[in-house]
Amino acid sequence: MMVMQCSEFEIRLCEYLDGTLEEAARQEVEQHATGCSHCAAMLADAQAFGAFLGRVPAIEAPPELVTSILYRTQTSQAKLGRAASRWRRWLSPLLQPRLVMGMAMTILSISMLSRVAGVQVRQLEAADLNPVSIWHGIDNQAHRVWDRGVKFYQNLRFIYEIMGQLRSSDEQEEEQPKEGEAPAERRIEPSPAPEPRR
Repeated sequence: MMVMQCSEFEIRLCEYLDGTLEEAARQEVEQHATGCSHCAAMLADAQAFGAFLGRVPAIEAPPELVTSILYRTQTSQAKLGRAASRWRRWLSPLLQPRLVMGMAMTILSISMLSRVAGVQVRQLEAADLNPVSIWHGIDNQAHRVWDRGVKFYQNLRFIYEIMGQLRSSDEQEEEQPKEGEAPAERRIEPSPAPEPRR
């Protein structure tokens, strides 16, 4: 059998005083009160307060109080109704079905694109707001962008070199005479002027 703790006694005290506890739980509360002086004093105070409240005569509320409460509740409800109607008037253009469906489709499209792009959505933590980690994140992104740009430039340069070699090999094939044909007269083309150095 488990021993009742003081915190559990405090939780069950109201039910014990109201008489809504089961017999086993009621016996546990009484047993704990006999063994714990602090809880016994609390039980005695609560029982004395309940007895005092039982002796106090019931007081009838004055009619003005009821009228005042009713008036204030009705006027506050009217004010809330006016404020709600004002908000409804302002928000009514935004709550049109076509606009709501458009917003829903926009949110759906953005969420699908972010999922396809691999954007990781996660909860912000205190470490994410640290200036050092923010600086490292910006620095990391800047280096990645720079490296991607350099890689793109190098790949583009490589492709242009290949295209230039292919073009020159095509020109050489066109210049060579085919079998059975007389060699065509070669035209001398002026060489392009060298580009000025910068």
